[in-house]
Amino acid sequence: MPKVVTFEINRHRQYNMIRKNLCANLIKHEYIQTTASKARKAKPYIEKFLNQVIKETKQINSDPTLSQLPINQKLHKLGALSFLQPLDRSEIGTKILSQFGSRYINRSNGFIRVLRLEPRLSEDKSPMSVIELVDSEYEFKLWYTGKIVARLELQGLPLDDLTKLNVDKLVELRPNGEEKFREVVEKCKSEFYKVNENGEVENVDLKDKLENLPDLEAHGGKLQGKLLISKKFNTKPRTNNQSASIPKSPFLK
Repeated sequence: MPKVVTFEINRHRQYNMIRKNLCANLIKHEYIQTTASKARKAKPYIEKFLNQVIKETKQINSDPTLSQLPINQKLHKLGALSFLQPLDRSEIGTKILSQFGSRYINRSNGFIRVLRLEPRLSEDKSPMSVIELVDSEYEFKLWYTGKIVARLELQGLPLDDLTKLNVDKLVELRPNGEEKFREVVEKCKSEFYKVNENGEVENVDLKDKLENLPDLEAHGGKLQGKLLISKKFNTKPRTNNQSASIPKSPFLK
């Protein structure tokens, strides 16, 4: 009777290779697009790797002896690079040593962000996501928020609560965050709304779009300062704690 030949597939090894490739491509290109399931499963591993390697990079840059070493010797000091494949360690480690140490000087965690996209146009209709590095020049949330702020400024409206919260998060830990965000806003005005040197929109179609105003109650109206308050629970601001006097125990003499 013929013998049936079976092959054992090491799924765990395949999953590890997927995580390593996603991590390497994310650092190379600053953002990658993949399926939502892969992004959700790979996020903790990529976050752990970036947390370790950036911590080691800061230690090397802060040490006057180690900071003077050539790049090849610095790469041997980064033990976290063992997570990546051997062919990617040199390129990824060089970029981390040259850029990430100064970019994430104010951060100790939270280096990546996952954004959900529409399902891809194929037979499976798989939900897609974008994994991006925070505080990057190619950050999706940075440019999307900058376009919103540019539109509101051209319409002469104040920022609503949610947009103001997003702006504060973007500029809080970014080096020179406010200056870079203003550059993004001015870039969005010139690219998306064709603003000239005098600050005027010349395109007629874009002028018509800017006349379509959002809900004015959230922009300086009665909803200003109330959009971030819970609508489900009637929350109240916490009062100051008052000092309570504890009576003396009758069993103590």
